[in-house]
Amino acid sequence: MAKSGLEEFREVIADVRSITSWTVNGAVVAPLADLVLHLGAPWPNGVPIITSLVELICLICVFHFWVRKSLKKLTRRMVVALFVLLITFFGYLYLFDTYTFVNPATSKRYAKGFLLRPEIQALVPDHIASPEQALSGLEYKEEEVWTLGSVTAVRLTLLAAWILMFTSLSAFIGTFVMAQRRRVSRGRAQDGVPLAP
Repeated sequence: MAKSGLEEFREVIADVRSITSWTVNGAVVAPLADLVLHLGAPWPNGVPIITSLVELICLICVFHFWVRKSLKKLTRRMVVALFVLLITFFGYLYLFDTYTFVNPATSKRYAKGFLLRPEIQALVPDHIASPEQALSGLEYKEEEVWTLGSVTAVRLTLLAAWILMFTSLSAFIGTFVMAQRRRVSRGRAQDGVPLAP
């Protein structure tokens, strides 16, 4: 009898001795490392927890909707997930490096904007060298240097890239696990070994 997506998902999560289980569990826990490393999107608070929940939802969807897919289709989806993962990883690194700053007083990371406020634009570059120099003079309040709309757009873009990166990682890992389990099941069936219920 064919397994449902929930049964297969439950087996992977429950099988703590297997490498695939550690991989799936690690994918969901990985964003929590941001609590220490501070590489995640700077807004909103709780990004690591939000990301882990989104990853878990992604894994549940993978195991539910792709349970009947052939090995060939799973492989194709795994390649797409890997491609999205690589694009979002490097895109996120670029955005993170270009559009965030650390407030030295609090060591917290904040998002910059991309449009300067008119009063700051009038000062750059004649009176101040850069928007970052203006930022230090304005107590590191990003809304005092860049327009609120551009700061919000950068925050949302960073958050979307971060979540998409980890969602594609979850999809990649979930699809890989399903494909490997499919290969093992198919190999057992070809060898005449009865499959576990």
